Amino acid sequence: MKAFLTYFFLFTACLHAEETATLIEPIVKLQIANPTPAPAQERLVVPPEDIISTKVVIRDGQKFTIQKIEPQEITPLPIPPPPQPLTPEQESARAAHRASIGKFRTLMVSCTVHDGNKTLLRWSSQDKDPVEHFAAWSNVNFHHLTSLTRFKKNDTTYNVMFGIGEVNTALMTRLHTRRNTTYTPPTIPELPADSKTSPSYLVTEGNPTDEDLAPIDGLHEIYREHHTDLIAEHQRIKAENAQRAAELAANPPDPTPDLIIRYWTAEKTLAEKQQEQTQEGEAK
Repeated sequence: MKAFLTYFFLFTACLHAEETATLIEPIVKLQIANPTPAPAQERLVVPPEDIISTKVVIRDGQKFTIQKIEPQEITPLPIPPPPQPLTPEQESARAAHRASIGKFRTLMVSCTVHDGNKTLLRWSSQDKDPVEHFAAWSNVNFHHLTSLTRFKKNDTTYNVMFGIGEVNTALMTRLHTRRNTTYTPPTIPELPADSKTSPSYLVTEGNPTDEDLAPIDGLHEIYREHHTDLIAEHQRIKAENAQRAAELAANPPDPTPDLIIRYWTAEKTLAEKQQEQTQEGEAK
């Protein structure tokens, strides 16, 4: 009976929506092979005779040099050009884009991946007072979905925000053994073994409506259709992060660079002083 109920819910989870979820943005983002570094900002050169006073402060091994200087001439920032009105073609394209998006919602999902296999999902209802909270177990490793940013399900576009953590059962067992305690892993319901061909989930907390389940259905539909690209992109990002961490460990930046802080007192112009006097007179 238990197995029957499990697969009953798994089957009905696939019938909540009429349309299959679609991607809004490509999974593999455009990669810039050798990005051009930003030009170094021009430093303020202060003549020695313009330095009024100097104070040196050392805090936590970091040196701060604070200098009061004479007012300096600084090139004002250029005035940005006024915004250009959209052409009729651009207005039409924008209207078509808005219509294609439909309703827009932000989907925040807390994910705990157990042993790189099953994932405990937690999310909340939208447009409900009071807010309802839901939980479900999925046979999808949600680390593979972290490159997904937006997708559309029915008439709603979802902006996805994942909070993802991991639980390693063997590691947790060893840690608890050292503390003379017992680790009790969660009870994970039966789910199809092949998440690529049969991505499925089972609600274990709350009473979500079809609307509450629509984005979760959409995530599993996208995984079924695009799991190859999703897994490859996850592995690529993971490798890049590991390489970046190794480079940073080999060439660590100076954690406490010497800093020079320069300041001066800006004198008000005659026009500014006259304006203040006028405002004070009107206030009286």
